[in-house]
Amino acid sequence: MYNLLIVDDEPFIVEGLAILDWERIGINKVYKATSGEEALTVIQENSIDIIITDIQMTDMSGLELIESLSNDRVRKFILLSGYAEFEYAKQAIHLSVCDYLLKPVADEVVMEAVQDAIQSIRNDRRFFHEIMKKIPFFTESDLDVIPFDILYDKPQLLDLLNVGNWDGAEERIKEIFAQLRIGDYQSHEFILQAYFMICNTFTHYSHKNGYLLTDVIGNQIHSMHESAYTGSINDLQQVSLRTFAKLKANFKKEKVTNHRSIVDQVNHYININLYKDVSLQEVADHVYLHPAYLSKIYKTETGKSFSDFVFIRKMEESAVQLKNSNKKIYLIANEVGYKDPSYFIRKFKEFYGVTPQEYRLQS
Repeated sequence: MYNLLIVDDEPFIVEGLAILDWERIGINKVYKATSGEEALTVIQENSIDIIITDIQMTDMSGLELIESLSNDRVRKFILLSGYAEFEYAKQAIHLSVCDYLLKPVADEVVMEAVQDAIQSIRNDRRFFHEIMKKIPFFTESDLDVIPFDILYDKPQLLDLLNVGNWDGAEERIKEIFAQLRIGDYQSHEFILQAYFMICNTFTHYSHKNGYLLTDVIGNQIHSMHESAYTGSINDLQQVSLRTFAKLKANFKKEKVTNHRSIVDQVNHYININLYKDVSLQEVADHVYLHPAYLSKIYKTETGKSFSDFVFIRKMEESAVQLKNSNKKIYLIANEVGYKDPSYFIRKFKEFYGVTPQEYRLQS
């Protein structure tokens, strides 16, 4: 069974697709999101196999969402669009999107696209099994085992590191090795699987924080390699925990300062780009962080979501312009990133309780 996420900034589309008979085609659970930022949170907290996303959304495009997830794990993506534009289709092909559906789209067409995505996932897994058969120390019996799910259960090791839960991360490493000692998991394949995941997590976390892993742990990386390939669970656990201790010592003391610095960089970028529609993906690229990680840091440090802060700053800046200049309202709207003056007026009234013109007269 597979998990599906539906993302569209029009709630009625999300709800309409969510009520289809997904269980009939092998979907276990359907998750919903009405923005790219919300989708990233859902993905970080749950195991999602297939994502249906609209292309044009207010905080980030469906293409940006897919691009930000392309290196996370194998997932299948289906795009919904109201536009048959070649540029979108070209980007979709580049991102290996399974299907590109034009709105309005029939329910049966969407379900067929999801069925194709499920089949693609199954084909990927069969391909992996064929590759494993060709590696000398794997045998046919090695493939008939239960999945090593603890490596991918939420929150994953990387999730725990990203939010600074060092105690939880250490406990997760110990749980992984405790499971390796259970009969069903005592094979070289599972030892290597654990090694690759732990080593990749440590490397990714170090790189994201501006360091090479070898700069943090030195030659200890070679000890991890050797323990994994000799098949010693005890040695690999000991060296993994020593490596983790070095990561913790290096990064824990920097975390608070780094987070504050990141928030300052984000705020500065937003302030000098109020004239355009600033997306979470764009700012995440600017500070070299994953959008989901940046979103979590920003909310933790400021108490506001990224999109809320962008909106507040646009409203504040437009209020300053209304007070201190005689510019036309449509020009002010344009300078804070609103191309549609009527939409700007509506959002301004939602925020201040009066229209821009009334605000100007009151000032």
